[in-house]
Order: sequence, then C-alpha cells, then structure tokens
Amino acid sequence: VLLALVEGPFVWIQVVRKMGIEVIIFDPEVINCWSGPRCLSTSLMYSFAQRSDSKVLDEPLYAHYLRLTGAERPYRDLVMKAQDADGDSVVANQILASPSTTQVVYAKHMAKQRIGVSADIVRRCKHVLLIREPRLLVPSFAKVAPPTLEETCLPALCALLSEIKALTGRPPPVVLSEDLQRNPEGTLRALCAALELPWEPAMLQWEAGPRPEDGVWAPWWYATTHASTGFAPPPSAPPRVLTPAQYELVEDCHPFYSLLLKHALTPLVDPERPLKRPRVGSPSASPAGKDPTVEVGTVKDPTAEVGTHKYKQDARNSTIFVGMRDGMSGRFSLVPRAQAMVSVLESGYLLGDGMWEGVRLHKGKLAFEGPHLNRLYENLKAIDMDVGLTKAELAALVYQTTRANGMRSGVHIRLMVTRGLKPTPYQNPNTTLGLPTVVIIPEHKEPSPVPSIRGIRLHTCHVRRGAPDVQDPGWNSHSKLNCIAACIQANKAGVEESLMLDPHGFVATCNSVNFFIVRNGEVWAPTPKYQMAGITRGNVLKLCAANNIPARELDFYLTQVYGADEAFVTGTFGGVIPVVQVDGRQIGEGGRGPMCERLQKLYSELVDADVAVDWDTRAARLAGELKAARLARGS
Repeated sequence: VLLALVEGPFVWIQVVRKMGIEVIIFDPEVINCWSGPRCLSTSLMYSFAQRSDSKVLDEPLYAHYLRLTGAERPYRDLVMKAQDADGDSVVANQILASPSTTQVVYAKHMAKQRIGVSADIVRRCKHVLLIREPRLLVPSFAKVAPPTLEETCLPALCALLSEIKALTGRPPPVVLSEDLQRNPEGTLRALCAALELPWEPAMLQWEAGPRPEDGVWAPWWYATTHASTGFAPPPSAPPRVLTPAQYELVEDCHPFYSLLLKHALTPLVDPERPLKRPRVGSPSASPAGKDPTVEVGTVKDPTAEVGTHKYKQDARNSTIFVGMRDGMSGRFSLVPRAQAMVSVLESGYLLGDGMWEGVRLHKGKLAFEGPHLNRLYENLKAIDMDVGLTKAELAALVYQTTRANGMRSGVHIRLMVTRGLKPTPYQNPNTTLGLPTVVIIPEHKEPSPVPSIRGIRLHTCHVRRGAPDVQDPGWNSHSKLNCIAACIQANKAGVEESLMLDPHGFVATCNSVNFFIVRNGEVWAPTPKYQMAGITRGNVLKLCAANNIPARELDFYLTQVYGADEAFVTGTFGGVIPVVQVDGRQIGEGGRGPMCERLQKLYSELVDADVAVDWDTRAARLAGELKAARLARGS
C-alpha cells in the first residue's frame, strides 16, 4: 500500500493504491444547512445531492432532538429506530466522520435540533441558514401541523447566527427561500461562491420522486418536493388570509426574521447573459427610432425609461399585504393586495375627500418620518378630519404593514387617510359614518437610476396653480385633478412633467415634483405660496444652507428658466433629478450639472443619516405605543 498526501482545493486527499487500483479518499468539508420547516430545505438538499462532489444527510440529529425534548410526532418510533439518538455520536461518526468518498458532506438540519450537541458541529464546519418570510411560512406550516414560534425555528436560527459568528469570526450566509424560487440559478451561484464551492449547473434539476437519502418522515412532509424536478417559481395567487392566531404568530416571528434578513445573500446575475446598458446623456443622444431601454435577453427593463416616477417592476408586489383600518369597526387588518377594497360609498372614492403621503422605507426606517407625518396631520386638521390615531400610532401601523411584508429597503409606501363611509352619496362631512379609513400600500419600488443621470424634459402647461382661497395648493389631497390635467398636457407634449405657473405668471412647481433652477452658482426655488410643501424640497434648501451653497426662494419667470445654468426637480420617490429641457429649450449644457450632482450626493447622505436608527427597536417601540393606546381606550 502506497500512501501519498496531496493538498487539494478543499481538503487533504489521501491517495491509496492497492493491487493496482487507485482509491481516492477525502477528509470531507462539511456544510450544515440550518432552517425551519416549509423553507424549501428538502429541495435545497436535493439540489446539493446532484453535485458531483457531494453527499447529503437528511436531518441526522432528528432522533437526538426527539429524545431530548420528548416531542411527539406521528412517526416518532420510526425515527428512533432508524437513527442514532446520541447527538454527539452522530456528529462524530456521521457528520464529521472521515475519510469519505466525496469532497463535501451536506447535512440538512432543522435549527432547533442543534440543542445539546457539541460545539464541534459549529466550529469545524461551514454553515448556511435558510429562511422564509413568516407571512408565507406560517400558513404553509399550518397545513401540516399547528404552528408555534418554536416550530418555525426562527429563534433557534438567530441563536445559531450568533454562535456561528462567535466561533468562526463571521456570520454565515443566509438564503431566502423566495430567492430560490424567483432566481434559482443566481441564488445557488451566490451560495456556492459564499461557501467557496465551484458552481455546478446540475444543481438546478433532479428527478421526481423519493430519494434514498430521505428521512423516514418523508411521507408526512415531502409530497410537494417529490412531485418537483427543480425549484418552482412562486405561486401567482395571493397568499392565504391569515387567521387571528396566525397573524399574531407572524408578528412574533418578525423580530427574528428581520435580524436574519440583514445577512441575506444577493442572487448573482449570470455573467454570460447579454446585458444592454442604457445610453447616458441628453434625451437626443439616442438614435431616432431606437428604444433606449435596458434589455436582458428580450425582456424590456422599465428602469431605463425616463421620468420622475419610473421604477423597476417587482413580481413580489402582486402578493403584498395592504394595511387597512376600517372606520366602522376601528379594526386594523392586513389584507392581500388582490382582496384590498373599499366601499363605493367611501368618501375618498365618492369625493376625493382625504389626504395622503408618499414615504420611502430605507434600511428599515421611514425616511424623514417626522416631517411626513407632521405635514399629513396639518393637512388633516385643515379639512377638519380627526384620524383617531396619534402620529406614533399611525407610524406603528405603517411599520406593522412593512414588517408583515418582510420589507426593509427599496420600498415606497402610499399612506392614505380618507374621511370614511357615507350612508349615501353626499359631500357634507357631518354625514360620515364612523372613523376615517386608513389604507397603507407598501410596494417594492426602486426608482429607475436613469432619470437621475440622463435628466427629464418639461413642458409649460396652461393649467395654473390655484390660490389658497380656492383650494390650498399646499395640500397633498386626494383631489388631484388640477395636477392630473397638467400631467395630461405633459403626456400629449411627449415630455415627462408639466411645469406649472402661479396665477401671476411666475414659475410655481411641476405637476408631481418641486422645481429649482441654478443661476450663477445660486440655487433658486419658487416661493412656497402656490406649491406643496415638499419634504425633499425643504431638505435640499437645508442642505444648501448647511454646505454654504447660496440659495433663496423668490418669484421668477420662464425667461429666467430658459437661461438657467441648471435646473432640477425634487420629490420623495426620485430624490433630486436634473432637468435638461424646458419647452424645447436646452437647459445649460443639456445634461446633469455639477450643482445637481453635488446635491444628489448630499441628499443621499442625508437619507442615510436620517435612518441611522435600529429599525427593529424603533418598530417595536412604536408597536408598544400602539398597544398602550388601545389599552387606554379599552379597545
């Protein structure tokens, strides 16, 4: 027997030659996948089973867990007979056992099975955590067994996250089961890279039916996986409506899920896939007749479209929960988007009687939360509408909605408060029944990056901003026909926004964003008399003051706009966006100017600074305030 030790890419390889036959034996690398139930953990195990360098183990610590906890399962006796119930023995003789005929041993575990096992299973292995959004996990688990917080394994996963980080010096990669469904190749590529494994396309498919590695519990749990041949896309149907008990459990799950979500892997894009980038420059830079959109394969990407509210489509929005406070019962509930409805006798539908705010969720926090809520409540007071909630209580409902959707960043929220239900179509507020209706629509909605570089074009419309004795132009009301009429003119003119004048012919604002120009290094903003008090507008003026940028509010007219060095617009959704053309006249050099670019950078930094607060702590505090207020009211 000739022994030779050769250092390979993963491990030491022992080459044994005996009787002229070469046998390769490995000291394998162990990868533990920790998850909860109903998280595609079996599918991921099947995926790794397709690798040429791996063997898989299906929950080898299950009998150990059942022995320690005494947990009852319909298949308990089968598990106890099939497996070694001594956890340390399993770790030493199965999981960490060497030599092996494969380079990788992939062990699937439920995170709660970590209990009472030697730290060697953490210290000597690589790890991956697999999670699923609680609003999807809980009703799925309920099909098989009554769900509890412990059974979701989320607390155990958080404990493992801390333990792995403490013992190995870095947190493990976290995989979202939704990413495996939406983008299996990109997610698996990212996981392989994180685990320092070569990518193998075979991981994307397997044969339908049971596998030899399946645990004896497979008939109770694996029916869907046995019918599959790969990672299926997420269902298009809206999620099930949660029972009160399920909803309460989802709320309990979210602090744990949110902690894990911070470490989630970003799926990789196939580097070999053709990707056409947008042309950057003035609108006239694109050849006539050529569509300047980004394309991936043959699919058009709407992020390349120019406009103040252009965004990338996100399939997750079809299954979001909408937060709704019913004014008649006073009850707040989360409703699947497809089922979120109000009565035809609701004041907002009948009369446009209400106010709204557009707010962005960034790093788990509502950006500029205070100014947005202050403006909303000031507007509500102006029209004599009492929402029946404090600002903190309303904010808590918004956070409750975003948390239920597993949202953290890249989210735009439409928060609407309308006067409530009418007994009959009639405008008098005194005829309203109950409290105002509150609707919270959060969407995964990242602004297109193109307008912030390429810029937009404006057309001056004939529709004027009105005086406050007609309808206060500072209101962010549901009655938007004035701005809609201006928007229609922009559409007909083939540009992105309309520039609106005040009753005296001075420049006022755009139909959905605030307007600025730059002349001789000085930022000019129209006076606030005939425009909405934009939060981003106010922040830009504050940034100018804080950074020694000359700025003032004044009346100016179109000739001064045409001759400006730069122009830009501001809004909650798009931030700071350059204007390159007004009424067919090129502004400045016809592209993004240095002042606009500087303010974009300063504004981005300001947003980050504003949300530099732990989001879980803030959301929990607001939820506590909401609960306390309800108790005080006896509701």
